[in-house]
Amino acid sequence: MNLIKYFTALCIVCIPLSSQSLYEDSRGLSGSSLNVELFNQPVTENFNSSFQLKKRKTVNSYFGAGYSFVIFTDSEINTVYPILDTRNGTFLTNINLFFGVALASAVAIEFEPSLMFTSSSKVIRTSLKGPHTPGGTDTLVYSSNISLFSVPLTVNVRYFPLHKQKTFARLLFIGGGAGASWIKEDYDNFYTGRTDIIIGSGYNYSLGGPTESTSQWAPVFRIITGFTGTGGQFGFGGEIRYNIVPIKQVDNSPFRTRVAKNFNSLDISLRFYFSL
Repeated sequence: MNLIKYFTALCIVCIPLSSQSLYEDSRGLSGSSLNVELFNQPVTENFNSSFQLKKRKTVNSYFGAGYSFVIFTDSEINTVYPILDTRNGTFLTNINLFFGVALASAVAIEFEPSLMFTSSSKVIRTSLKGPHTPGGTDTLVYSSNISLFSVPLTVNVRYFPLHKQKTFARLLFIGGGAGASWIKEDYDNFYTGRTDIIIGSGYNYSLGGPTESTSQWAPVFRIITGFTGTGGQFGFGGEIRYNIVPIKQVDNSPFRTRVAKNFNSLDISLRFYFSL
């Protein structure tokens, strides 16, 4: 009987102690040193780490349009297709569309399709290497109603070497591009062996002749430098380009894109863009 009383008293003393121990253990699990350190970190530190992660994933995209003043460097093509021909009322037009993505703060890549065209009422004379028809004497061709149509498709890359500067210099870039261009010419050709026809007389404009055309795909390589944008939703820029366009030559052809050495050009471009 005394043994039972002693056992009962011992249980009454131990139960509260066990409860207190379990309570302290539960506090230790919910408030471990790892959790304390986590919750004791400054709020600004957590915010900065989250902000930096988000910033790395940010990609800026843009689109826009531009206009280029084109100067062909080959004399054969430049003579027929100058920037402005006031005497014949022609103007060489080159419109650029583009869509770009900033891969990093210093690098941007863009896709640019362009449209270049012009036409002229001038008459040009071309001396063929041989008769146009077998056994004939038609070694001269007078071409009128001349037109040029070209669609360059290129991918350009721009690098901003001074992007960390606070001045205007941060907007300067260098770069390059590559792609292909479809080039087409249409002439009204009059083949003859006569050498007494004077270009510029009224008679030349009624020579007539069938409309003939030539077209080809040519590779395009370019070097670019200039400045672009000031940030925000809208921006503008200017650049100078040199395009290297090798073309295929054809014997006995009156077309300038078939007798010229190349279709190279120096472009002065103005661009306007919008951020997405």
